[in-house]
Amino acid sequence: MDLRRLEYFEAVSRLKSFTRAAEELHVAQPSITASILKLEEELGVSLLQRSHRAVSLTGEGELFLERTRCILSDVQNLVNEMSDLGTKAKRILRLAIPTSLGSWMFPVIFSQYASQYPTVSLQIYERGVQNIIDGISAETFELGFIVLSEQLPAFNTLPFSNGKLLVILPAEHPLSQLDVISFQQLQHEKFVLCAGGSYIRGKIMAECEKHHFKPNILFTPLQVATTFNMVASGAGISFVLDGEIAIIKDNPRIITRPLQEPIEFQTGFIWAKERYLSAVSREFIEFMQHNRSGR
Repeated sequence: MDLRRLEYFEAVSRLKSFTRAAEELHVAQPSITASILKLEEELGVSLLQRSHRAVSLTGEGELFLERTRCILSDVQNLVNEMSDLGTKAKRILRLAIPTSLGSWMFPVIFSQYASQYPTVSLQIYERGVQNIIDGISAETFELGFIVLSEQLPAFNTLPFSNGKLLVILPAEHPLSQLDVISFQQLQHEKFVLCAGGSYIRGKIMAECEKHHFKPNILFTPLQVATTFNMVASGAGISFVLDGEIAIIKDNPRIITRPLQEPIEFQTGFIWAKERYLSAVSREFIEFMQHNRSGR
């Protein structure tokens, strides 16, 4: 059985279109159509129901698609593993990190890790958590480092560190006199929360609902550094996963305080189940575990 026919069938089934499959695979549409017809002849069953508007799977097609994906995954894993072992193996680290974690992760990667592993080509991506999950599924990234806030049945997860969300305040803020802050004390504050579906934003919105108030969100910046600068200017308050971030720790105009009822989180690495994890990624995980000192 020709492996290319399996690849064509998987793409058509997933995209529900011969045209889109041809575009994705950079193959002429007639070639895909002919290959799948030959596959059906070889198997003696119809795999697809064709119409002018859509393509759908037959019952046999659904079963064949499930087995096809297992075969293609095994083949790709074998190729990746052999490439990893080969003498001409490219040592590339493809890692995705959320903005909220990148602020302290990037210095570790680009100084300590890069100096210890100079032959590794770093491909580091700063993305939202959902984009990281989607990117790993699409093999854009191999490894992700995220806040482990939900069940991820399609991924292996390796917990890395635990922490508690901190409030960021301007240094002269009245609440800065307190050692801990109750969330209820924040109900009349102006909030600066990063845009999008970030972990911190989701947690804070849920906590506001729990305490029966709607936050007064002054601004939703795209960059974490903008959030910190706005807090330093006295525009509002925000939240952070780690008070040791240099831009906060070294800025006398910003202070952090813990919440009276802690909002706890756990960070960790994720990668796709049923997919080979390269030696470079495994080495990186071991490096980070060894160098996490106190996190």
